[in-house]
Amino acid sequence: MSKRTTLSRKSVFLITLTIILVSVLVSSAYGVTTASGSYNPYDVLGVTRSASPQEIRKAYKQLVVLWHPDKNKEVEAEDKFVLIKSAYEVKENGSKWGSLLSDPERRRLYDQHGITEDSPNLNPRTDYNNFHKFDPIDEILTFTTGGSFHFPFADGISYLHKQSITSKTFDQNVLPRSNIVPQLLLFYGDWCTGCARAAPTWRSISEELSNVGMDVACVHAERERVVARRMGISAVPAVVLVIDSHPYHYRETVISASKVIGFIRSKLPYDLITHLDQTNVDIFLNSWWDNRIRVIIFGSTPLIRLRYLLLAFQYRERAAFGIIRTDESPELVRRFGVPKGLDSILVFKEYSKPVASLSMADIPHKLMKDLVENNKFLNLPRLSSQSIMDTICPTESSVYRRRLCVVFLTRDATRLHDEEKVEQLRQYATRPSLPSRVKFAYVYEDKQRDFISALSSGNIKDSNLLIIWRQDKKRLSYEWMEGGWDGSNSSVQRLDNVLYRLMTDRSPLAYHVEIKELTDEHARSIFSKVLRKISLTMDFLRGQITREMVIQATSLVATVLFIVAGGFIMAYLRRKVYLPKPTQTLKGERPAATRPTTQNTTRPNSAVSSITHNPECRIHEMRGETYNGLVRLIKPGCRTVVLLLDSETKSELLPKFQRCVWPYRKNKSLQFGYMHVDRGGGLSWYKQLLLLSLAEPRNLNINPRNCVGTVLSLNGHRKYFCVFHATLPTAGAPRRRAGSGYRNGGFLGFDSENSSDECSDVERGGERANQNGQAQDNVGVLFTSHLLDNLPNWLDRLFEGSTHRYHINYWPEFPVK
Repeated sequence: MSKRTTLSRKSVFLITLTIILVSVLVSSAYGVTTASGSYNPYDVLGVTRSASPQEIRKAYKQLVVLWHPDKNKEVEAEDKFVLIKSAYEVKENGSKWGSLLSDPERRRLYDQHGITEDSPNLNPRTDYNNFHKFDPIDEILTFTTGGSFHFPFADGISYLHKQSITSKTFDQNVLPRSNIVPQLLLFYGDWCTGCARAAPTWRSISEELSNVGMDVACVHAERERVVARRMGISAVPAVVLVIDSHPYHYRETVISASKVIGFIRSKLPYDLITHLDQTNVDIFLNSWWDNRIRVIIFGSTPLIRLRYLLLAFQYRERAAFGIIRTDESPELVRRFGVPKGLDSILVFKEYSKPVASLSMADIPHKLMKDLVENNKFLNLPRLSSQSIMDTICPTESSVYRRRLCVVFLTRDATRLHDEEKVEQLRQYATRPSLPSRVKFAYVYEDKQRDFISALSSGNIKDSNLLIIWRQDKKRLSYEWMEGGWDGSNSSVQRLDNVLYRLMTDRSPLAYHVEIKELTDEHARSIFSKVLRKISLTMDFLRGQITREMVIQATSLVATVLFIVAGGFIMAYLRRKVYLPKPTQTLKGERPAATRPTTQNTTRPNSAVSSITHNPECRIHEMRGETYNGLVRLIKPGCRTVVLLLDSETKSELLPKFQRCVWPYRKNKSLQFGYMHVDRGGGLSWYKQLLLLSLAEPRNLNINPRNCVGTVLSLNGHRKYFCVFHATLPTAGAPRRRAGSGYRNGGFLGFDSENSSDECSDVERGGERANQNGQAQDNVGVLFTSHLLDNLPNWLDRLFEGSTHRYHINYWPEFPVK
């Protein structure tokens, strides 16, 4: 039984494997069906590949008239009509239609490669709209299920493919057009289940936003990797809003219509539409000196509709928009004669009376756009930028179709003075009898200096009106009207005669000149550009940085700051607890050995603190609180040099000790200190240290006066010390104090009980002799001022390693008060 089961499983496996291999072979043989295989636009239009564009267009018109659904009632008429349209035209960017076979470049790509859209390369692209891609797994499932199986989300991915654009379209259309209309993009992939789930929602979003004047498209993130990288896409699906060529990322986890619309609202400029009421509506209408028309929207909803925001964004350079709530301002509704219950749009120019209006319950975007587009300039606009110049005074090279532009010269500073002349010229420009090829404008001389200076060669005195004809963007012809313009009947008659002559006899204008582009009077300042750049950078970073990234970065910075702060705190505690502030600080150059020192028995530290030089040479007092920092916890390779003294000799010995160790102040392996032997337990610690260094235990009676001037070099890590002890001067050579040498410890301060008095007498006598200037003549007397005379030599031998080392097993405890 088990063998049969095994054989049956193997048979099923082999059959399945065979079917898959055959399917793959068939797929590789047939490949992806392209436009050239099953769909031929030449055959649909009934023309040959060698047909001229005129023949193709003629055949297309005949077939469209024949199969139009309104005239042909056959069942297949509609499908046939759609097929004819698709054969002649190709859809781009979701909204614009362009000819396929009538465009030479598109026709060449189709003839050579079967491509029916703009592509960044010449690889054939699959058209998912009309063709079926052979899928071997789908064929197997269809065969096994009788054709009832269908992959879920297949229609959604197919819809995303229909809206897909290429990198070329993105660079040539999406980015430039984003300055006028916001562009909403969806980045997707073929095997992205999230993209397939979001496709139905995206379809509804696309339909809704297209009706209000917004461009919506899709980008295949795998095929158009350059676009995805430029937009900062790291995962799909991803929704990106492009405004003024700057991307804004949608960060919600769920793609829904309400959230996407709210996201678009939040990224549009906040000052597109001004809220108006009875108090500011007149100010709004009379502010047309900024060279923009006024558009007032009457609506009943508290939230401004998205279609109005998009319209204001599109015409923000040429129109200022305001909105009035009909339920909050009934006086304005009656003033402007707006019908109740309907949304209304009124367009104003220089006067408070609307020049055009539109009222509907739901105004289509196309009607609103046409209404503003046909009235986007004032009756007498100002040439304030090159774009306005190109629109008001377009170029025309033919003298028979030339367009004339009458320009009045004034100044911004004298605007009020020339207001009456400008008003007379505005009334003249609105006369219906004027030819359509004559336009009127005015310019500020003080703001367009380059333009005016180029015309100075043909200037006529007392003339402020000229007529120009632009042959191209850089060259123009012009002539001045004699007498200028003052609004009188004579100036009107002179202008009529000049225009009639130039429009009828085709005579050339008097002067010719090359000009530069006009200065953009509405351009932002450098400061505002910098602020906008910083704002856009912050928005981009805010969109790219996720919450997890912020948490990780914050954790890292907090850890580093904690480590640094901990290090500073530990160093501070070590200085304060183990190494307190030094008693003395020396700064500057090494002082001379003969420098006098100040003595004050009442304040022993006064002489110490009086010496202040730079850099510092710190000397710490060794006591119970600082003992561990100076000896026990010292780092390997470091040593502490300690001077033994008492309260009486501190003011004299400590400055001299500092001068001796001054050359070693920059050595980081050395610390310097001093210890009192007359108080604070220093003498008992010194006694324990000497006992630990002796080979045999014995009773010691230490005279503290004989210990004064002794210097210890303590190596805390290796547990040994070296000793310097002063020697008595003799007539020939110096000799050591009483004792039998280093080994017996006599030099360490050991003496009889009577030696204390004797030493005291010697010291006191020595001090008196030193005051009388007889210190060097007494033999056998050691004065306090000479205790450290040989310390520099001993320090040299110490660092050479030639001094004797006394090893101990451990460091004794330092008594605490």
